[in-house]
Amino acid sequence: MNRLFALLFALAACQKAPPELDDMGTLPAWQLTDQAGQPVGSATLHGKPWVANFLFTSCPTSCPPLARATAQLQERIRAWQPKDGAALTQIVSISVDPETDTPERLTQWARDYHRDPRLWSLATGPYEAMETLVVGGFMQPILRKDRQPGEVPPVTPTPIDTAHSLRFVLVDARGHIRGLFEQDAASLAKLDEALQFLAQGAK
Repeated sequence: MNRLFALLFALAACQKAPPELDDMGTLPAWQLTDQAGQPVGSATLHGKPWVANFLFTSCPTSCPPLARATAQLQERIRAWQPKDGAALTQIVSISVDPETDTPERLTQWARDYHRDPRLWSLATGPYEAMETLVVGGFMQPILRKDRQPGEVPPVTPTPIDTAHSLRFVLVDARGHIRGLFEQDAASLAKLDEALQFLAQGAK
């Protein structure tokens, strides 16, 4: 009996503590279009945790490293997905240049990063809907030199020097924002751990 107790105690001690996750508010209902021309949004993602980030295909500086980090995260989460059926989580990269980034362009761009369609979706749509979601919903910046905050001129393709968030945003199965994560390996490991925790049905 003493040996059994000691074994159980040792196993419990080896278990990782659940990650500390904030509750940063609920995303509004939203819908954009994925790389296949199908709807992607709060309705299609409801019921599983997911991760968002923000990029655009013509960005020459900050977006390629972010895309490579996304591919690395994809490989981490692939390791614990079921062999068949729906994935337990999803990555959604939202284009901040939807005027340029059509579904077809996004699909072609993602081939360089070995996107797994089961795990990683790309989203585009009307500029105003995207901007409202990113800035008002995710509370992440989009800074364009050709537009003032709140200004609504005719929408043109996003300039390549546009500043935008380079973080990963973790969203739980209820649509609550649970954390912001950087691109480095340690942050990706923590994000992967948090996704696994939330995928197990944790609140």
